Amino acid sequence: MTILGGVLPQVGQEIPCSSYAVNVPLQINVLGLVTLDIKGGIRFRVEESIPGDLGGVKMRIIGEEYSADSPILGRVVLSRADVDTTPLSLLEVTSAMPPVLRHTLFHDFTLTIEKPPGGGGPAVLSNSRPMTTQCDRLTVFPPQGSVYQLQQAVDFAPVGAPGQVVAQLLPFPMIRSHNP
Repeated sequence: MTILGGVLPQVGQEIPCSSYAVNVPLQINVLGLVTLDIKGGIRFRVEESIPGDLGGVKMRIIGEEYSADSPILGRVVLSRADVDTTPLSLLEVTSAMPPVLRHTLFHDFTLTIEKPPGGGGPAVLSNSRPMTTQCDRLTVFPPQGSVYQLQQAVDFAPVGAPGQVVAQLLPFPMIRSHNP
């Protein structure tokens, strides 16, 4: 059963969305700031309802990938890391009349840089802690042209060496829309 007359998706429902962002700031230690125009998508599955005041649902990210082409770094790809410890994302009702939702997403990524500074093959990096993006003023879900904001900078280090941060993704806005 859906809550608030269909405002929230049902448990088990899968929701695909496309996303894009321009001028995404990626700080590379030995190179400086590089901006990327990224596009891609995300797929959620509703796992369970959140009981309480106005309610909500918990969602698992079951697929996610974004890419950009850079004249300096070649192809740059952010893809969902297969991490079982990533917290479930939250879609919470913050106001009933009119309905307002807050969507908080937790991501773990692998960042692949085709042409890393210093040469060599592709560099594969991972974030050391889950990344958080949020849209706190949704009036409909799935989102339609909604702005999600990266909440804090995210450090990336070589896989297996989380203490050797070599890149940082700085806060940026991303536009997300349902893509049935």
